[in-house]
Amino acid sequence: MEIVVTGRNIDAPARYREHIALRLARLKRYSSHVVRFDVMLDHETNSHLPATSHRVEITGSGRGPTMRAEAHGPDISAALELAVGKLEERLRRNHDRRLIHHGRHNPTSVAAATAALSGIHTTDPSD
Repeated sequence: MEIVVTGRNIDAPARYREHIALRLARLKRYSSHVVRFDVMLDHETNSHLPATSHRVEITGSGRGPTMRAEAHGPDISAALELAVGKLEERLRRNHDRRLIHHGRHNPTSVAAATAALSGIHTTDPSD
């Protein structure tokens, strides 16, 4: 998985790049089709907007649909967490949709799965 970090009006030091790589490594479990993440860090220099002064945009591309998430925050870490959360939710929904459409149309219900356990009697320790 390739990660490209670009900064606009902000320098992206090595520690940010490592933190971004750690956060995006978790997303690999949802999709092996995404082979490249483009992360764009942006800093708004307007002092009247401190709550949204940092913006993180993550674009995942590869085989299949391109996934994109964007978030604003008071600092890079907060904006990164929000953007990764949004992207993770989209990848998870796409992953679940793919599982259901490929043969698992009727997942086993909890009642059907635990029906065999109804014959097992347990003793209550309070008796």
